[in-house]
Amino acid sequence: MARRARSAVIRHLPEIGVTMISKWLYNCYVVHDGGDGRPFVVDLGMPSQVPLVEAELRTLDADLRDLSGAVATHGHADHVGGLPELRARAGTHVHLPTAIAEMRAGTRAVRPPGLRAIAQILPVMASQPTDLAATFEIGRTMKVIGWDRKGVRLPFEPESWLADGDRLPGLPDWQVLNTPGHSDDSTCLYRPSTRTLISGDAVLSVEGLAWFNPEFVDGRMSVATESRLRALDVEHLLPGHGLVVEGPSVMDRALSFSERPTDRSKLRALVRVLRDHAGRQAASAGAVDPVAPG
Repeated sequence: MARRARSAVIRHLPEIGVTMISKWLYNCYVVHDGGDGRPFVVDLGMPSQVPLVEAELRTLDADLRDLSGAVATHGHADHVGGLPELRARAGTHVHLPTAIAEMRAGTRAVRPPGLRAIAQILPVMASQPTDLAATFEIGRTMKVIGWDRKGVRLPFEPESWLADGDRLPGLPDWQVLNTPGHSDDSTCLYRPSTRTLISGDAVLSVEGLAWFNPEFVDGRMSVATESRLRALDVEHLLPGHGLVVEGPSVMDRALSFSERPTDRSKLRALVRVLRDHAGRQAASAGAVDPVAPG
């Protein structure tokens, strides 16, 4: 079930106790109960998503201070940009992949994907109503938090660094999986009891299918990550970008990172992105919200 919330798409998944809050292709997830009775949030990429998370928590008779924690699947700005505001407002404990600490210390190289790699996911960008304002917001947060070729920016120390196999405080039902390829700090969260994978950018979705991310910095690691994740029993795929994919054979039907969707034209995808944004601007001028995807 999806609804609109002023340039955001909010989709409730009551069968697994998760709510997706998206602005364009930037997905944030509120998990209603991590296993100890408290909610937590994953990939809070924008300050403007904080009040949307707060509103969702109110429906659970909770508020920001009730969060057991905030997790980022990796340190790109579109996955961490809202954390400073959340931490300032509620003192929320933050958990980040340990590779970020290594990059900051200089013991691991900083390897961002290049523009050619980013262009591979244009079909994903075209799958939801475009909101360039969200991208501009992320651009502003990049000056405060996140990592790129200029280095690591982290305005606070997290409560813990995520390593493979960890069970987080407040999140006993979820397993931490190290899944490098898209980035060296790429991480997933898996809940076996509901067959749910919060995949960050290790797995995206396109044309109703899971898609192992073709935007990567290390092909060898991408092969290993794909092999590992295909072995999981996944019925609910919650990607960092793209729509939720559900069904009994999510991984069996998934596209490999080396495959391309049926409509593989990057030019057509770019035209759709620009056209959809123009439509959004026109709708906004007329005070009419665009139709949210289901």
